[in-house]
Amino acid sequence: MHTTIKKAVITAGGFGSRFLPATKSIPKELLPIINKPAIHYIVDQCIDAGITDIIIVSKPGNEAIQDYFSHNAELEEYLTIKGKTKELTVVREIYRSANINIVLQDDSLPYGNARPLYTVKDLIGDEPFIYSYGDDIVFGEGAGIKELVAEYEKSHSDIVLMCTEVSDKMIPKVGIVKIKEGTANQVETIVEKPKLENAPSKLASVACYVFTPVIFDHLDPTYTGDVGEFFLQKGIDEIIENGTVTAVTTTGKWLTNGDPLNYLISTVEVALGREDVGEDFKSYLKEKLADM
Repeated sequence: MHTTIKKAVITAGGFGSRFLPATKSIPKELLPIINKPAIHYIVDQCIDAGITDIIIVSKPGNEAIQDYFSHNAELEEYLTIKGKTKELTVVREIYRSANINIVLQDDSLPYGNARPLYTVKDLIGDEPFIYSYGDDIVFGEGAGIKELVAEYEKSHSDIVLMCTEVSDKMIPKVGIVKIKEGTANQVETIVEKPKLENAPSKLASVACYVFTPVIFDHLDPTYTGDVGEFFLQKGIDEIIENGTVTAVTTTGKWLTNGDPLNYLISTVEVALGREDVGEDFKSYLKEKLADM
């Protein structure tokens, strides 16, 4: 896929406290969904969308992420000796399919979802880029990052948001988007975690974005607001006022893996969509539910 977007930034610097004790030694982004961690699905989507340079922003203690995306000579020798050519190909593709650079986040910056992005400000240059959380997936054929890239190539907006319709139960937990009247997808505002009765729509901003370098003109690490966190939202709000922000309503399914319940839901959704295990797993679920 030919695209002007060649870079992506993926965050992998959280503590994953809701998955302790597993995340004491395994980064949340590496928890497996079947046989691939969440962050690998995101990397695959980036590559499928034509992105060649991927920056993963991690933290000290998350060396497992570096290991995962690196060459493992001992493993590859074992697979070669055993004649496991399919598995060998899969393992090699992890680090051969794109230029993947692991960067430690700058912990001198205030805590918040803008810290990983601001850490790599000088690595972005003057290019548009993908910014994605390392544990959220938009699942479905042709869905996700490829949709963001296609919208940017059409609109060349300052920001493109990935959006999906959410349930009433989810509305108070996410940022809800209001589309400008008379437009198909120009964003008028984003209301963070509104009460259901105050929500301007059911359209939530989720998972990933296209940003242009203009975002850095609107991020100030000395400003952390009332809650003392360095948020992307302030920058996005300012660009909505002074630039162009468009929304893509994904054709896929948003799978968030921030807590054990949603992680289990993601595992089920991915399993049901797999050719190798989907039908057998569906049969198992039907039998299990019939017994309950």
